[in-house]
Amino acid sequence: MSVARPAGAETGTERRRVLAVVLAALATVVASCGVAVSYDDSARVVDDSVVTGDDFDAGGPDSGDTDTSTPTTLEPPTDVVIHNDTGSEINRIAANAIRDLENFWVATYPATFDGETYQPLSGGYWAINRKLATSTLPCRPTDINQVLNNAYYCGFDDAIAWDEELLMPSLAAEFGDFTVAVVLAHEWGHAIQERRAMDEPTVVMELQADCYAGAWVQHVVSSGESRFEVNTEQLDQALAGVLSLRDAPGAEADDPNAHGSGFDRVSAFQSGFEEGAGRCRQFRVGDPQPYQFPFDDEDFITQGDMEYSEIKEKAFGSLDGYWADVFPALSGGKAWTPMEPARAFTTEDPPECAGREVTQYRLFLCVPDRYVGYDDGETMPRAYELGDFAVAALFGTQYGLEVQDQLQRPPGDEITATVRADCFTGAWAGALLPGAQVDEATARKYVLGLSSGDLDEAVAVMLTFRTDSDRERQGPGFARVKAFRTGVVDGAGACIDLTA
Repeated sequence: MSVARPAGAETGTERRRVLAVVLAALATVVASCGVAVSYDDSARVVDDSVVTGDDFDAGGPDSGDTDTSTPTTLEPPTDVVIHNDTGSEINRIAANAIRDLENFWVATYPATFDGETYQPLSGGYWAINRKLATSTLPCRPTDINQVLNNAYYCGFDDAIAWDEELLMPSLAAEFGDFTVAVVLAHEWGHAIQERRAMDEPTVVMELQADCYAGAWVQHVVSSGESRFEVNTEQLDQALAGVLSLRDAPGAEADDPNAHGSGFDRVSAFQSGFEEGAGRCRQFRVGDPQPYQFPFDDEDFITQGDMEYSEIKEKAFGSLDGYWADVFPALSGGKAWTPMEPARAFTTEDPPECAGREVTQYRLFLCVPDRYVGYDDGETMPRAYELGDFAVAALFGTQYGLEVQDQLQRPPGDEITATVRADCFTGAWAGALLPGAQVDEATARKYVLGLSSGDLDEAVAVMLTFRTDSDRERQGPGFARVKAFRTGVVDGAGACIDLTA
């Protein structure tokens, strides 16, 4: 992140950015917006509660690990031929995905492309390991290292290939077995583009393939005809797998090798999931608009570093500045009431809300005392491992709950309150994007500006700080990310009546 400045203003960089997001490293960090405890029924309330927040690992990291249970127990179809098959579990999942994807596109292709008949892949499916001769593989790579740690569609041979030795086992271990199927669905998206003779810049082609993969996953979840059964945790983990395949921060969308930021790739996947393959067909340059921008010269040197102490200080100032500016338009002219100073605490020394100690939450909004409390001993420092805006976004969600309270429009259920808070957080993030603050006064008021990769950090924290109980109470991480994206793209007005 940076101290905000309007376009053309002097560079003054104070950013924090992690080059490689390793989501698995936070497998033991989980978040949950606990069932809030009411101390005083006469107090101002959010969700009929005096305090509402996130317990993270208050009860121990009981379900923060990736759900690696196999999403299908079906034996692979015997008539699906995988060249170089070693009989691995990866290839068993791949064979089931292949049959599922074949069936999906036989039905979906005519409905999407004006009644045209789908043509199956003529070059087949190929598992790759380092012992194979490259001359036998699709597209004839000159070096086996070109295709290790990779999955690809070869248009010349009309074939899909994947590394069963390194890439797929690694993704399955970090993000769950279903991620293997999602990667193949993405490559199948490129096969669809070949049949349509699509010729767009690389970033458009890659995001469209993500979108087609999302359309197939919707079929898996809702049709009752899939060979897979996927729960909300497996879906969240697969989405985190998509996020992990992002471009490095600082890459530009017009780079000939650009695949999209994590925010872009997750957004494209969710577009397919929500709107189907017909929406994916429409992807062209500028639709959707990639959220990729480079580091400036100073950022490039520092990789956008902002210290943990700095982001804590500036995020709260930025949130109050933003809501002071935006809230009157949402409330019919009512002014934003600034929050009281946030309270950092440790589990050994919890703060009070309404006169009682808060021991059940690691991040919370104390409604009657109007402050955000956060565990500064372990929870927030661990979130900071994902990047500075992961921390800032978590603070933003608590302000999002406060916005609902000040609007005097509590939704009545925790899932709706959560997604609206996430959406309001996205609206704040969107206002911090480069070029969004057009004058110096606004830039000073908003304090911060986003650096490359910050949106990815927010998506990562909403997906990875989750437990099964969170999904029951707050809805899945998938829904939270979708709400955050709505705020970024459409602004705060789109969040007021948002439903999960």
